[in-house]
Amino acid sequence: MEELLALEAETKYLLTANNRSYEKTLMQELLSIFEEAEVLFGPRDASYQLSIPRLTECATSRAYMFGPLRMTRIYLSRESRIKPWMASVELAHEAIHVLSPAGLGRGPTILEEGLAEHFAQRYVNRVHGLVFERGANPKADAVMRAVSNLMAQNQLVIKELRTRQPVISKIDERLLVEIAGIELSHAKFLCTDFQSYWRTSSPWSKFVSQGGERIAACLRSIWD
Repeated sequence: MEELLALEAETKYLLTANNRSYEKTLMQELLSIFEEAEVLFGPRDASYQLSIPRLTECATSRAYMFGPLRMTRIYLSRESRIKPWMASVELAHEAIHVLSPAGLGRGPTILEEGLAEHFAQRYVNRVHGLVFERGANPKADAVMRAVSNLMAQNQLVIKELRTRQPVISKIDERLLVEIAGIELSHAKFLCTDFQSYWRTSSPWSKFVSQGGERIAACLRSIWD
């Protein structure tokens, strides 16, 4: 259903002559987000063209990769129409998944999904002054704690890791231990498939679907 709603957004865009100024504003914010993300985490794969984000009726945001066209597009949730902070956090979260589009064809690891949420929360805190509390879900807390602990040791560790493996979801335990200097158990957890980890019963299990799921109730995200 969500995929059909994304397709519907494309159809409406082509068939209607609505004012596009908001989507252009979203694109400007996305470009600004990438400038920040690239400083921290390394360059985006520029072989994929960035397309203007689309507003949809989807319950969650998502990023699509159109392989033959070498193009990526972020689709925002219906909530982003009326909540500017939601649009910002969805753009920031999906931007991390789009840094290395080759990873969109596979499930995100805990490292990638946690990094996307870590960056999104950091960004929306700076731009909108919002703070997201933990404690509502042990699994979400574990993911955020694992990524936060990694980043606390070295804010540029992802950038360093991506010089060896540009696709975040393909960064393995060996690289994490070798470059980040973390314990093997920590590395194994970060390299766990996020969907498999999240699939078991949780307060937000209704939001689990193919791809990766946003790890806070108000910050839901999915890729295809």
